[in-house]
Amino acid sequence: MSRWDGFEAFVHVVDQGSFSKAAQHLNVSKSFVSRHVTDLENRLGAQLLNRTTRTITLTEVGKSFYTRCREILNGLEEAEHAVFDMQERPRGTLKMTAAGAFGETYVVPIAVDFMKLNPEVNIDISFTNRNIDLVAEGYDLAIRFGVLKDSSLIARRIATRQLHVVGSPDYFQQFGLPESIDQLKQHNCLAGALNIWRFSETGNQGHTEVKIEGNWRSNNARALLEAARKGLGLSQMPAAYVQDDIESGALISVLDEYQPRDLGVWAVYPSSRHLSTKVRSFIDFLVESLDKETVSA
Repeated sequence: MSRWDGFEAFVHVVDQGSFSKAAQHLNVSKSFVSRHVTDLENRLGAQLLNRTTRTITLTEVGKSFYTRCREILNGLEEAEHAVFDMQERPRGTLKMTAAGAFGETYVVPIAVDFMKLNPEVNIDISFTNRNIDLVAEGYDLAIRFGVLKDSSLIARRIATRQLHVVGSPDYFQQFGLPESIDQLKQHNCLAGALNIWRFSETGNQGHTEVKIEGNWRSNNARALLEAARKGLGLSQMPAAYVQDDIESGALISVLDEYQPRDLGVWAVYPSSRHLSTKVRSFIDFLVESLDKETVSA
């Protein structure tokens, strides 16, 4: 038996002035209410109510106990209402993580617009390439890229990620343009965290991974971008990093027909069950906002 059994029944008997009315309010039988109040008195070792055939009054100890119980019940009702209220409109702190130029270029301005529309929401956004444990570190949401590994997390695709193999005009003038994936062996390829580049296979939906070699390696995209701009070699990078350089002519995109087609941008969160309004609303807003513009992730 729970120590709280009879707690609510006792309060409603006092509030309603009778066992019958309390039972109607709680949608239970009169005998159920009477038994729970009696059990509560027995457990406390004190009489809380004076009962007659016509009236019910509080004993001295019952008055003191009722006052405390009513305060607690009011607090529980307020807490419940707060949860319902937060589920109706976005409120509270949204803690999220993103990485790379996509987060800087797209997620940040969208998050600012979301906050303007929802002033009761606070945004706490962290930029890191580290694979964060969302549950253990208390994050509501993460923006992740590529082919997701199987996990207990829930993922919603919010955009398609484009990868470009790029080099400077000076580099291509000296070493020529690769016309196939196999010709990458003849070029200095600038490696990121992994020395693997992903491509689609022409004529079908398959994909292939190519091991590349070169004299420059960095896990920082800005460092790879600068090396490519200076003519050091070729780099495969997300469009968000190189789109402006391609449009200006500072970099040239090659092997476009082999661009991978299965690399998405994902909103990842711990669970879809009881998903808070702030998270659900932000993801919906993110998808809607990204759909309104051409996204080069």
